[in-house]
Amino acid sequence: MASSGAPLDDGGLDALFETSPDLEIHTSAAAETAFLLGLVALVSAPFSVMHSVSLLTGVASFVLAFVGVATTSRPNVAGGALAPFGLLFAIIALAMVGLRYLGMDTAVGDALAPAIRSWLEQLNASLPQP
Repeated sequence: MASSGAPLDDGGLDALFETSPDLEIHTSAAAETAFLLGLVALVSAPFSVMHSVSLLTGVASFVLAFVGVATTSRPNVAGGALAPFGLLFAIIALAMVGLRYLGMDTAVGDALAPAIRSWLEQLNASLPQP
């Protein structure tokens, strides 16, 4: 159904679908990793036993967040919200660990440890044993 009366060429419509103008977009691995490591650092920071884990994951998240911000500035890379959140989580976790090393007690999760342990034991008891 050509409106101009001109015949269609051999691959007209098929060629259009084969050469689609859609860009292949992918999520930045650095932004994803920064977000996940920042989340681990933030969750582990309130426990005094986990301060070294929080420190290591917080520093790694801090560095990867900057790499993630740089890579997500490209037009075909997604994850522009993950890197800033990873940076925020890392800064909060590193501040809590830094205050702990300055002598302030930021280990507010230690009081919750017995309750968390009992919840985990109840959960393990409810699961079938092999």
